Amino acid sequence: MITDSLNFGRDWGQLQETNDSLIVLDGKDLIVSCNELAQKTLFNANNYTEVTFLFDSFWLEAEKRVFYLSEFRSIVGKTITLLLRSIDREYYRVDVCVEAFSFLDQSLLSLTIQKSRAQISADGFEDARFSKTSLMAKALSEDLSNSMLELHYQPQINALDSRLYGVEVLSRWTSKAFGCVPPDDFIAIAEGFGLIATLDLWVLRQACQQLADWRKRNIEVPLIAVNFSPATFDFPDLKNTIQTTLKENNLLPSDLVLEVTENKEVVSAYQSADVIHDLYLMGIHISLDDFGVGYSNLKRLLKFPVSQLKLDRSFVMGLPQTISKDLSETVLGISQKIGAVSIAEGVETESQFFLLKEMGYEVIQGYFFARPLSRVHFEEWLSSIHNSLISPLKV
Repeated sequence: MITDSLNFGRDWGQLQETNDSLIVLDGKDLIVSCNELAQKTLFNANNYTEVTFLFDSFWLEAEKRVFYLSEFRSIVGKTITLLLRSIDREYYRVDVCVEAFSFLDQSLLSLTIQKSRAQISADGFEDARFSKTSLMAKALSEDLSNSMLELHYQPQINALDSRLYGVEVLSRWTSKAFGCVPPDDFIAIAEGFGLIATLDLWVLRQACQQLADWRKRNIEVPLIAVNFSPATFDFPDLKNTIQTTLKENNLLPSDLVLEVTENKEVVSAYQSADVIHDLYLMGIHISLDDFGVGYSNLKRLLKFPVSQLKLDRSFVMGLPQTISKDLSETVLGISQKIGAVSIAEGVETESQFFLLKEMGYEVIQGYFFARPLSRVHFEEWLSSIHNSLISPLKV
C-alpha cells in the first residue's frame, strides 16, 4: 500500500528528529548514512560506514517479491508498507516514508522506517525470495552497477537517399548465471523490480559516450535514439541528469532522441508530460515508439509534443495486405499533420522498403539494412557503405 507522505519536504535537521530508523540514499541508490536506531536494528553496525544491506531486505507483500532500494526513487513524497527482514532474520511490517532533500549540494533520499511490534511469519516468503526472477533482478542490478551490459546499434536510413539518419541504441545482457537473456525478458524484470530508470539512464550515458567517441574519430553518426520507459520520466531531476550527461560528452540536445516506449504503466508518461515538454524545449527529440498499437497512442499526442512517430512493426509485417497498408498510411498522415518525422521499423524485405518509401515514409529501420550490431560490427557496416558524413533530416 502506498499513501501520500505527510512530511514531504522536510530539511535534513528535521529528518534527524525522529524516533524511527532513518536511512539516507545517494543518487546511485547507495546507503550513505543512517541513524543509530537503524544501525542497531537493521545493520548491527557501530557506524554507517560499516553497514551492509542485503538486496532482499525489503519485501513487497502484495506482489510477493523483493522491493529494491532503487524503487524508492519512484515514490518520493509517499509512504509505502513493506515487510522488512531485520538483523534477527525475522520479518516485520513497516511503513517507509520516502522524502527527497538536498545536503551539501547533493540530491539525497531519506527512508524513515516505522516498524510494527508485530512479527510476521516468513512462511512462503523465503522460497519466493530466491525465485529465479528475483535472482535475475539481483544479477541485473549488479551487472548494471558494474557496466557489464553491452550496447548494440541499429541503423536508421533516410528513405530518400539511403544515407544514415541515426542509430537506435539497444541494450543486450549476457549474465554469468543466466546466459544470454532476451531483451524483452530483462526489460520486463527491470520494470517489475524498479530497475528500469537505472537501465535507461545507463544506456543513455553509455550511448552518449560512444557518440562522443565516434565524433572524435570523425565517424559522423547524426543522431542516437535511446528508449525510455514511461516510468523513467519520473526519475528525480531527470532534466538536469540528461543535461549533465550531454555536457560531459560535448553533445547537443539535438543529438539525442528519446523514444517513449509503451507498457501497462504508460500513464506515467501522462503524469510526466511537463518533464517531456521541458526536454522537448531543450532541443531533445521525442519519439513515440510502436505507434498505432498499444494502450493510448492518440492520447499521448494530446499530452506532450513529439518529433517522430515510429510505425509499429506489426503493420510492416502485414504489408502489402490492404488493412496493414491503410493503417500505415493513416499513421503517416498523422505524422505529416503534426510535423513529425515518420519512421517505419521492422522492415525486412525490399518490397516493404519500396512500398513504404512510395507511401512517403522518411526513415526506414530494420533487418533489410542491418540488424542491431555491436560497436565493432556497426563501424564495419558504416565503413562498407561509405556513408558516414551526412546530414540528418530536420526533426
